[in-house]
Amino acid sequence: MHRLSELHIKNFRACKNVSLPLEGYTPLVGQNNTGKSTILEAIKWVLKPFALSESDFGNSGQPVVISARVEGISSDILSLVPNAKHRAAIEPFCVDGFLWIRAVASEAGTGAKKIEKQVYDPSQYSGVGLPADDGWREYPTGLPQAVSALLPEALHIEAMDDVGEDLGKSKSGSTIKNLLDEIMGPVLQAHDDLSEALSTIRHILTTDGSNRSSHLQTFDEQASKTLNDFFPGLSISLDLQVVDIKEFFKAGDLHITDKLTGDRRRFDQLGTGAQRSIQMSLIRYLAEVKSATQENPARRLLLIDEPELYLHPQGIRRLREALDKLSQKGFQIVFSTHSPLMLNRENAADTVIVRKKKEEGVITQKPLRRAVQAALSDAPSQSRTIFELGNVAEIYFSDRVIICEGKTDSRLLPLAYERINGYPMELDQTTMISLGGCENIPKAMKVLDSMGIAACAIADLDFAFTGARKSGMLPKDGDDLIQARAVLQRLQPEHGFFIAGNGLPQNKGEWTAADAWAVVAHDSEGRKIADYVHTELKGCKVWVWPTGDIERVTGSSEKGEDAIIKQEEQLRAMSCDQIVDKMPYLKACFEWIRNL
Repeated sequence: MHRLSELHIKNFRACKNVSLPLEGYTPLVGQNNTGKSTILEAIKWVLKPFALSESDFGNSGQPVVISARVEGISSDILSLVPNAKHRAAIEPFCVDGFLWIRAVASEAGTGAKKIEKQVYDPSQYSGVGLPADDGWREYPTGLPQAVSALLPEALHIEAMDDVGEDLGKSKSGSTIKNLLDEIMGPVLQAHDDLSEALSTIRHILTTDGSNRSSHLQTFDEQASKTLNDFFPGLSISLDLQVVDIKEFFKAGDLHITDKLTGDRRRFDQLGTGAQRSIQMSLIRYLAEVKSATQENPARRLLLIDEPELYLHPQGIRRLREALDKLSQKGFQIVFSTHSPLMLNRENAADTVIVRKKKEEGVITQKPLRRAVQAALSDAPSQSRTIFELGNVAEIYFSDRVIICEGKTDSRLLPLAYERINGYPMELDQTTMISLGGCENIPKAMKVLDSMGIAACAIADLDFAFTGARKSGMLPKDGDDLIQARAVLQRLQPEHGFFIAGNGLPQNKGEWTAADAWAVVAHDSEGRKIADYVHTELKGCKVWVWPTGDIERVTGSSEKGEDAIIKQEEQLRAMSCDQIVDKMPYLKACFEWIRNL
């Protein structure tokens, strides 16, 4: 199914030079006032340009240029373009299934007819990135209609800054009107027989009707006779307008009845939450009634600002599923959101993070799916990393991500952070995610780095001698590793842990590798090695506990759920000063994170 697959924005408001990929279902996330709504407006504008105001030009001396790539245009889709001339106009510009279009506005107040609409000559395209400026040409005759057939004007649902204006039926082209236009198509077809009845009524009621009512004729004659007594030469006729079938249905109104009280009101007389729910329920209904098969080539873009506004959590999840269903039935969905509930494991991989920097203006960061492809080469690890990170939507709403191994760290560290600093990690725009083990830490850090997300990791000491060596963070045959093996051989007879063929601890019996490394960390010679790898890995944005693991930091000798609960209770009972005094590595770790 074809779609807009890339968008490039230049000089539009705070978007100085922004590029982003678009999928069939694309969430945009970011803090307030970062440019998400501007991106939605840019998508709408490139398909149907309109006059821009002076404030729309980031630099008043430069034009606004918005370019888009349409992808997936197969010969079957082109064959559905209804007009043969329009089809012939677009075919030369569709090569390998894609088409480049752009709109250029040189000054404020320029009407839509004077805004340049251009298409790119595919013979001059290198195949990578945004096409060069010298290959663009004006739309030839028939191309605008062909593009509109493929991608009609976008349906844009705004964030309801003015509820009355956004939802009021009196506003031409309002969201509700546009939604009803989409929904009423099958209804109009089902009542096509009413057109004949309305035509009969029109001939009876209108002044030029072939079968005008005798009562109306009598009124016209008698009223005209009376008028002539005052103004000779004038006549009166009562013309009753009868709309066609489409206008007849559009003239309808939405009323909501409270089943408990029986109160019946127009939807725009309800509270904000109820109004937004009605708006979103129409979208959900639209998703349910749309057929999976398309009788024409149109793919409509649905652009939504903060669809979760005023909805309760269950309603947000239902709306998310409705939008996903629409994306599979002829709509391309792009929306901005502040709610992790609008993301799930599948669509999180295509989420675009939008941020704003002082000098650069709006910037976007690579979606997870593309970051995995760029950072990792082996397919199994790609899919696993998508699974591990894609289901943690919080990473998209944070400035910093801390990767940890397991649930002990993910439970205790946020609590300790709040107890020491006096506020939760979230207020520092920091999120902690657990990968369930250390083997994927290097891969996850590569992916997050490719996405442009600041990331660090916290791991047990054994990571320094396993994952850090495999990933190249530390040399595979460094002197520290040789020394560590010697210490392990010396300590093994006394403590009874198990050593594998590679000279490193293994999980066996009651001993875990982490327990063995904790023994090493408490040996005078082993502690020097632990401090060394701790310092070296901090340069790779990885903090390993010099004591072995977090349990040795908090003073626990046990593992498991009961042990975690006891440690949580201990932290809650202690003051900040007590925690810093008895568990100094916690404060040192948090200071290191905040200074990265």
